[in-house]
Amino acid sequence: MKRYILKRAAALLLCAVLLASFSAALAADGNALTGSGELKREWTMDQDFTLADPAPWNLEELKQAVDVLDPRSVAAYWVWAVTRLTDDYDDGMAMMKYLFADINPYDPEGGFTEGGLSGKAGWDSYFDERLTDPDYRWLPRAYFEGASPANGFKPDRPLTLELYYNEPNTKAINNQTSEQEGRLNIVYWVMSHAGQNPNQVNINLTKFKGSDRWYVTSGATSVALFYDQRSGHDAAVLELAANTPNDDSTAEEHARRYGGAPAEPEPSAPPAEPEPEIEIPFTDVPEDSYYIDAVGWAYNTGVTMGKSDTSFDPLGSCTRAEVVTFLWRAAGEPEPSSSENPFTDVPEGTWYTKAVLWAVEQGVTKGTSADAFSPAQTCSSAHIITFLYRAMGVGADGWGAESRDWAFGEDLTADTGLTISKDEDCPRSAVVAFLYRTYAETDEG
Repeated sequence: MKRYILKRAAALLLCAVLLASFSAALAADGNALTGSGELKREWTMDQDFTLADPAPWNLEELKQAVDVLDPRSVAAYWVWAVTRLTDDYDDGMAMMKYLFADINPYDPEGGFTEGGLSGKAGWDSYFDERLTDPDYRWLPRAYFEGASPANGFKPDRPLTLELYYNEPNTKAINNQTSEQEGRLNIVYWVMSHAGQNPNQVNINLTKFKGSDRWYVTSGATSVALFYDQRSGHDAAVLELAANTPNDDSTAEEHARRYGGAPAEPEPSAPPAEPEPEIEIPFTDVPEDSYYIDAVGWAYNTGVTMGKSDTSFDPLGSCTRAEVVTFLWRAAGEPEPSSSENPFTDVPEGTWYTKAVLWAVEQGVTKGTSADAFSPAQTCSSAHIITFLYRAMGVGADGWGAESRDWAFGEDLTADTGLTISKDEDCPRSAVVAFLYRTYAETDEG
């Protein structure tokens, strides 16, 4: 009898242990762990997200509709806020600024600026003309479900967005930032319902250290939602799309859902004195190339004026002097705080001297030795990505897999065909594409 009691007690103890382990496993299975926090299980799966109906017209209504503690909600309303730019620039921009934040470069504490460093939520004014162009203004709404060629790409109500969880990019970014800077990240991608090869756009979202809410931190996605998807559609479809409104909700509906007097919203003008469209003078930049927008931005902002008046030389290589100069110009040509020059191969007064001094001060590069910068040395794709990684304040080193994973996570390498290696030549077309995708979101135009 005593032996039976002991066996019974042992069996009960084993059951208790197994039950505790099973409960812990269930709890752990509910969340995806990262170094600085947890992603809820329901966030880390492909799913449809439905917006409030009617979708908000302005910031006051957005604050009632969006759940800033849920990255799915922030991502979905971000796409809608970008769509609103084409109907009311001021309201759309106010909504975008509420949902967006820039990571503060060079801030070791992982700080951020709500609304973006440029105060434009990552929007690049180089694309302002697309907001009023009927051939382009319908493109963002085509990401919502129900949009099709047959209905002029007008989505169903209530607006619903298909969110696809980008697990590889999420893990890559969190591996870099969750422990070092206390940032928790998640990446979704959305797909257009227009085009023969539907455009896919990543939306990076971040919860910063000391904050409990989520922000979009990939401002370039706002421009990416306007990427041309018209090819393959006949003139009748495009005409229907151009003449179909984004939103057929009424003031009365908005008053019932959000409160207030049912007054029709007054459309505001596009931003004052928009930049004129720049005619790219280069005959060697094809109109259907992945880098044409990047070259236009670089030419417009003075990052590079090409190899000659008519040649950009997209397949040519870049030297170390050229790359740091491009970076310096993209950052606004800041004055170095010191004129001390440690490099014997960087003469005073050259077109790249200030850029080199600035790059050294900012930790972008230390040179190839204590007293040599090697300005004429060709830059590999790995060197260029590492310079960008450091210039954006993502990390202090970043050489190798660290900066490569960051570049893949930010979609910097899309369409370039590059693998990011120290032995891989990087053409000028890819260099300006990297810069454009990194800096255009904080560029004033």
